[in-house]
Amino acid sequence: MAHSRTRKFFSQAAARRGASGRVVGIAALLVLCTAAALAQDKRAEIEAGIAIYDDYCSRCHGEGLRNTSGGVTFDLRRLRPNEHERFVSSVLNGKNQMPPWRGVLAPEQVEQVWAYIRATVDQQP
Repeated sequence: MAHSRTRKFFSQAAARRGASGRVVGIAALLVLCTAAALAQDKRAEIEAGIAIYDDYCSRCHGEGLRNTSGGVTFDLRRLRPNEHERFVSSVLNGKNQMPPWRGVLAPEQVEQVWAYIRATVDQQP
């Protein structure tokens, strides 16, 4: 009798582990799928930023963020991750020789350019 209760106990414990194992597996799969979707969204944001930069920024700040103005315009590669607010303010309100882009670029477009800058600068050694 004690033997059958022990076997029943271990069977139930194994069943609980099996169910929790499936839950963990499903959770891991969801995390991987979510990470892949986020990476794809980020890549799309960066690519949009490239197009916007090419259309609006490259004439002054250089193609591919390669500033060749000799110091006349700000080298965007010098922006650090904690300077997001400064970047947004400069783009929307203008600064020194740079005209304001408020009303020309939507806030989402400014963020896309920022994503492009960060993706480019953060990849450099």
